[in-house]
Amino acid sequence: MREKRKSSFLWGVVIFVLFQLSSCDPVTALWFKNCTSDTLFIGASHYDDIDSVCNRLLPPLSAGEVGDTTLLTLWGWTDCYIHNDEAIFPDSFCYIYEHCLFNNTDTSYLFLVKWSDAHRCSWDEIRANKLYRKWVVTRDKNGEHDMNIRYLDSDEQE
Repeated sequence: MREKRKSSFLWGVVIFVLFQLSSCDPVTALWFKNCTSDTLFIGASHYDDIDSVCNRLLPPLSAGEVGDTTLLTLWGWTDCYIHNDEAIFPDSFCYIYEHCLFNNTDTSYLFLVKWSDAHRCSWDEIRANKLYRKWVVTRDKNGEHDMNIRYLDSDEQE
């Protein structure tokens, strides 16, 4: 009798967990690789304008609450704390959630700011001197995208 009770309880827990999981909206992370030789901060936008950046790409292990915090006002956010552990190193991966990058559009823009420029220059200097690069991300009909972020010889992508 006791064994039957345990089994019933276990099945109840499994059904409850499955019900909870099925009622959640799936969140999909899109992964990119920094194929440049620079450590970067990467902002994402739906528009071809660096001032319209509304999200950042992050490395998979950013702590977010470290003692070594630098106040950077990249992308015009007046109180945007960017931690040194949020920098994306060369040959490393970073991610952003799909709904932040492709929300009702198949093209988004990534703005790449070098770590050294972000620490050395103000936001106004970065924009005025164009101390950033742009990477256009286009999703194809299968939902695939180029995940390798790199610099091209010119500012225009092919």
